[in-house]
Amino acid sequence: MKPILFLYLLLPICLAGNTSYASDKKEGRFFFDQPDVNDDFQIHFNYLITLDGEDREWDINGKLEKLLTELNEVMYKETKANKFSNGVGKRYKYDRRTDGKLDITFIRLDKYRNELSQSPNNDISKFLFRKGMNNPKKLYFNFADFEHEDGGIAGVGVGNIFMRHHKMKRKGFMLKNTLHELHHTQGGAFACVPGTKNNHLVDRFDNTQHQLKGGLKLNHLIYKHNVEGCPQLADSVYLTPTSTDPYDPFQLNCLFNMDKYNHKDLTNVIEKLKTEGRYNWRTKFGASCQWRDGQKDSKGYFMMGSNVNILNK
Repeated sequence: MKPILFLYLLLPICLAGNTSYASDKKEGRFFFDQPDVNDDFQIHFNYLITLDGEDREWDINGKLEKLLTELNEVMYKETKANKFSNGVGKRYKYDRRTDGKLDITFIRLDKYRNELSQSPNNDISKFLFRKGMNNPKKLYFNFADFEHEDGGIAGVGVGNIFMRHHKMKRKGFMLKNTLHELHHTQGGAFACVPGTKNNHLVDRFDNTQHQLKGGLKLNHLIYKHNVEGCPQLADSVYLTPTSTDPYDPFQLNCLFNMDKYNHKDLTNVIEKLKTEGRYNWRTKFGASCQWRDGQKDSKGYFMMGSNVNILNK
């Protein structure tokens, strides 16, 4: 009977868009985004494995909860210490269940590891979109339990930490890398922020390991600055307390609804894309939008599930 039971436990089942196995069902596990406690902007976390991936239960064994709690305390400490913050600290807005615990969804992809593209973020973003995880007021951040040459890849809408990257064995590395990639989900680093290039902090006069270099520290100008017409991290809608003058990275980096953000390092990029008439990933002012339909890049700039060319608006 044991072999028969084993086969039964591995029998694949379909959970409304989520490929899974019967054996994936475990106490305390959720396969869907749970009801929200408010309609504010928030970051939703997923524990994600491939079709042939090993389930290490990070969504239910407390490890992700502990990591993300510690991360937000680091964020609070660093933002509070910023010389322009007047002692006010901020944390990221996490998606929580009605019981107060983090809402972490278990996801088994519909592809084997060797079937994923060179940039798995493309496969993951499409899968999440089909699954219905595409709320524009949420960021979907995945702890992907497989190896990749990068420790993480993130943009506006979707971010990933590749948990089996060899550096993840180093103490504190996953925390640092998560801070780094979360910053990209906020749209940064924006080209108009002093000391940045290609969405990263490259100030050659500062060797401190900041978040956009993969450290814990938060660069003062990255967080707050006085550059007119340029976004600052402190104003992201995904930080609490919410800024009195917030920005939504989805509106900026995905839809190009710039409003008051009219710095030439931003507007020149958009004008160049409109002139070219199609999307070019090298032409950007901040982190890339992960809800873009890459299959239509040669025709313009289209969001997933839309036939509207953003460059014609």
